[in-house]
Amino acid sequence: MKLEYIVEENFNEMMLKEYIAEIGISKNLAKKIKLYGKMFINDIESKNYFLVKPNDKITLIYDEKMNTEINTIPKEIEILYEDENILVVCKERDLASQPSHRHQDDNLISYIKHYFITNKIDSNIHLVNRLDYSTSGVMIIAKNGYAHYLLTKNDSINVTRKYLAVVEGKLSLKEAKVVLKIERENEHSIKRIVTENGKLSITNYRVVKEYENESLVELKLDTGRTHQIRVTMAHLGHPVCGDKLYGTEGDGLMLHCYYLRFLNPFTNKWIEIKKMPNWDKYIKDIEKNL
Repeated sequence: MKLEYIVEENFNEMMLKEYIAEIGISKNLAKKIKLYGKMFINDIESKNYFLVKPNDKITLIYDEKMNTEINTIPKEIEILYEDENILVVCKERDLASQPSHRHQDDNLISYIKHYFITNKIDSNIHLVNRLDYSTSGVMIIAKNGYAHYLLTKNDSINVTRKYLAVVEGKLSLKEAKVVLKIERENEHSIKRIVTENGKLSITNYRVVKEYENESLVELKLDTGRTHQIRVTMAHLGHPVCGDKLYGTEGDGLMLHCYYLRFLNPFTNKWIEIKKMPNWDKYIKDIEKNL
């Protein structure tokens, strides 16, 4: 990771460590750069107590090392966007986002690690957003810790996610904002429940198309709670089709993150990505109404 800055003319003279804090680098990353990286002022290697003046060029170098404990699985990933700091992929349904005791090999991070090694990207893999095992769709991966920090710093302001779901039955309100409080059912359960003591959950939905016994729904999240959409729709009496945890088991969970818009913190430009689900029965209605 190499970061370069030109100190603005209206900056007061200060120590390099103060300047690093001023430009928004986290204390944790600043410490790693100090201990394991290098800092330069006008291409001269410097210490963090050296003085920084207006118009100085600041260069910070810190190379993360890839986690060797993660298994490498040579499987192709679907890449939707890539630059020096950010990777956006589409996760398939029934795939864990990260390694666990049950999913040491069949997980997205192990697939991405193979991609990193193949393309000589020697860094850790940072998931900016996660999707449930059963949920498919768009995910952002930061290629270094600093990118991860910047992308999550103002996530609620700078990132918009939209989902598509097929739910059971027909909703009485065709468009609504649902405000709930959600928490874990108990400390040993993965299931979430609606309760007075839970964390705030805000979900916006609109019905895209109704069918005989189900509805195609678009959802936008204002918060990012675990199982948020699944809990919300089940609470409304319309669980996501195929949701064996909150509804009725089927051929697979009909939930997909199809839209992502985020501010690239390195270019200050908006990135917009769409990836529709492979739902043959509904694709014409999706294309017509979105």
